[in-house]
Parts: sequence; C-alpha cells; structure tokens
Amino acid sequence: MRIQTSFSLKPTIADGTTGVMVVDEVKKELTLEARDAAIEEIAARLGVRAERGRRFAELTSLRVGGAIDWVISPVTEEQAATVVFALDQAGIAWRALGSGSNVLADDADHHYVVLSLKELKGEARFDGERVSVSAGYSLPRLCIDTGRRGLAGIEGLGGIPGTVGGALWMNAGAYGHEIGNVTETVRVAREGRVVEVPGHEVKWDYRHTSFREGELLLGATLLLSRDDPEKIGARMLEAKNKRLATQPHGGRSAGCFFKNPPGSSIGTGKMIDEMGMKGERRGGALVSPIHANFIVTEGEDAKAADALALAEEIRERFRREKGIELEYEVELWRAGQPDKSPEAEIEELESKTSQASAGESAGLQTPDSGLQTEEEEKR
Repeated sequence: MRIQTSFSLKPTIADGTTGVMVVDEVKKELTLEARDAAIEEIAARLGVRAERGRRFAELTSLRVGGAIDWVISPVTEEQAATVVFALDQAGIAWRALGSGSNVLADDADHHYVVLSLKELKGEARFDGERVSVSAGYSLPRLCIDTGRRGLAGIEGLGGIPGTVGGALWMNAGAYGHEIGNVTETVRVAREGRVVEVPGHEVKWDYRHTSFREGELLLGATLLLSRDDPEKIGARMLEAKNKRLATQPHGGRSAGCFFKNPPGSSIGTGKMIDEMGMKGERRGGALVSPIHANFIVTEGEDAKAADALALAEEIRERFRREKGIELEYEVELWRAGQPDKSPEAEIEELESKTSQASAGESAGLQTPDSGLQTEEEEKR
C-alpha cells in the first residue's frame, strides 16, 4: 500500500535562506507494511475475518465517510477479547463499530482497524427475569423478544435501530426508559479475557457512561420485571406511533445529532426550528423538515464534510444567539488529529511501532453506539 507523505518543512538556516526537508516516504510505507503483516498474522492465528477495501459510506446509516484500512469481524465475545488484546500488544490502533447508526466518519482515509461487532450476536439467553445478550445483538430485536416473554423495562427503546453494545456505551434511552436502569452486569474485554463488571459500578448519565476510550463492551445481563405481554406491546406500539409522527424514517440519518441542553425545558430540535433552520441544506446534507435535530444525507455525492459543516453552523448559531455550547450526540470519527502536523503524525506512528514489543496500547476505540436515540417529545 502506498501512502503519499511528502511535504515540506522550511527551517531557517544560517544564511537566512530556507532549507527544504522531505520526510522519507519509503520509511512510512515500510512501517505500514509491517503493521499490515501483523494484522494478517493476528487474523490468521485467531481465525477471524479481516477485510480490506471497505468504506464508512457502506457501514454507517448516513452513508458517508472515507476508506478504512482494515475491518475485522469477530463472531464470539471470547474471540473479540483476544483480537483487541493482540492488537493492543502489537501497538495497532482500533475502534469498535456496531450497526453504524450513530457515527459520522469524515471523508479521509482512516488508517486504523475497525472492529465490526455486527456478527457478535449469538442468541439471547433467558433465565427468569434476566436476559443475557452479546454486544452485536439488535436492540429492537431484544425489545421484541423480551416483550413477548412478558419482561418489561426496555420497551421504550424498541425504535432505536442499533446494537446492545452501543446502547450500553452511551446509556441509550427513550420514552422513560434507559438501559442503564436495568443493567445487572456488563461484560468487557480485559487483557484478552471476558470480565463481568457489576452494573452498579458503572456511572450511567444522560447519553454518557463511565466507560473509557479503549474499553470494548462485549455484552450484558439485564434484569427486567414481569408484566402482561399485551400491555408491553401496547406501550411499544404507542412509542412507535409517536416516532413515526415526529421523526424522519426511511432516510439516511444518525438519529438526533445533538444532546438537549442541560436544564432546558425546550428540546434542541425545537430550538433549531425556531431559528428557521429546518430544511437548511449544505451540499448533500439537510436539516430534516420533519425533525430539526436530525441531519440527513441525500444523493450519491453527499459528503461527511457536508453534514459536519451544517452541524457546525447550527452550533455556532447556538453560541452566538443563545450562549449555549451544543454537544454532539452522534459520534464524530476523524481520520487523524487536526491539531497535529504531518510530521507529528509520522513520528507518532513510528513511535507506536517501536514500542510494540513493550505492549503499549494504541487503542482508539470509541464503540459505536450504532444508535438513533429517540428522545422524549420535547426534542
């Protein structure tokens, strides 16, 4: 794989003229080749599928985003734990991605491993009022499964088209239910093993938890409560009808783009609408005419940059007109660090490679919630 890395530095030298220094392109190329060889060896040794040539435009609900160096797809919790441990030991950066319905990845090439959890499904295992599921299990499917068995506590989440792992990562909630309220234990990857963490040790906040970057969530056991399946089904239908009436469906979106401002009695969507930005367009991105806290993409030429430009324009107006620093609810995945120079990025890459034998982790994991978090009507 050939990566263009030539650029110029212009240090001042003794005679006041400008010297030109070109970074050795071959050196970085060989470094990336060694990384690729390590990934191929890990995949073969652990029997996990590893793919090249994928793009975020294929893997996310917004259908935008750049190329991905590698996509690795484990099928069991144990396999996922051993894969990320091997990547960490080799100093290879990775991020976990669920169904991709809460991620905006930029248009550049992403030079890290995407750990796809879509195949990490298995079967839901029921034991009385408890249900155990893996991170890749469909959240809507789980809500249906539990409702039919007369188990209540997550029926409000039935319209969130994401995965259980993503719901756990950001404490997904809607219509009076939050997954953190019913989580008894969470299974995480620790040094190549599957470890259970009690739910009460996790800090469950509004669309945020105490899980840290570099942690991989593998699954959970939920403790639900008994109720009449017909009553549960009626509540799920009511929530579905509210969503269909107030939110866009069938298009390319990532759910609510922004969190509601803390303490506000008015939802972000309503405030964007009052600013007159409903229907506003930038390139292939559009503020939904149905719900202003949804940004949708349209057309084959749509870019992640379009959606981000529109989102940043909204945030700037909130700062200027309302004094509010609007927080993203979607996950923003950038290919590189915009505050780093090309020189620093290359030095960092070489440093990670030289430290691999010491087992230092270069994990970049931000588990994609794979979610669209439908919030209460105030949005």
